[in-house]
Amino acid sequence: MANGGERGIHVRKEATMHVRHARIGGLLVLAVAAVAAMTVVLGGCNGGMSGEVAVMDPLAAGSQADLQRETEVEMVEQMARSRGRYVEYLRLLEEFYSRQGNHMKARWAGEELRQYQSGPHPEYLVVAETAGPDLRAGESIPAADVLYEEGQKLQREGSGLLGDKKKLRLAIEKYNEVIQGYPRSDKIDDAAYQVGLIYHRQLSNYELALLYYQRVWQWDNQTPYPVRFQVAQIYDEELHDGVQGLHYYRMSLQTEGQHKEKMQIARRRVEVLGKEISPQ
Repeated sequence: MANGGERGIHVRKEATMHVRHARIGGLLVLAVAAVAAMTVVLGGCNGGMSGEVAVMDPLAAGSQADLQRETEVEMVEQMARSRGRYVEYLRLLEEFYSRQGNHMKARWAGEELRQYQSGPHPEYLVVAETAGPDLRAGESIPAADVLYEEGQKLQREGSGLLGDKKKLRLAIEKYNEVIQGYPRSDKIDDAAYQVGLIYHRQLSNYELALLYYQRVWQWDNQTPYPVRFQVAQIYDEELHDGVQGLHYYRMSLQTEGQHKEKMQIARRRVEVLGKEISPQ
């Protein structure tokens, strides 16, 4: 009976392992399929335009992008849980060896824990990504307005001469609370714009700035903010991508004419970049 029980446990363990492997394999297949589909979309865009360079916005719309996002969210959540377990077991190991009197191994575990905690931990998903492109700014919601004002206060305090990155990050948290907690609020586009400004002007995280700026016009296509101009400047001045910069300067000239001074800059840069990209 004992041998039979052991065999049963072994079979159940093997079955569990197969299920786990199948689940991970399925996620990888989805990820590969999404990337392949995006490659086809990009290739199609390039092939369908003559005389112009095809432009793909930072976040591609469509069902394949949605599939990719769902897969990404699940994988990142699994990774975050694994990070938490890793930290938990390092702490348990350090405590175990300390109680045992094995100071050398306790020190090893403690050093590994501290190295992990002080190392970089990229934020693979931000609120603008998980919220998606399909929100619409519309309703006046007092609770969202209060959060937005709290974010504004923190942003002002963090944007002084000396700068306070802690307050700026707290401001980002407040703005993200507006987007997450009140996705139908008429403040979601305002919140996204302010987060974009912080990442752009204060924190120099240009990729996230592009993402939040793009969400502004996706969530309110009549936005009064010069977001396309800001996107153009990031591509032009920070990422040194003249093709994308030219594209967004042109978009800005078509849609953001009320910002007179910025339009003057945009016209000059269109002229310069046009000559650089397509010299006569």
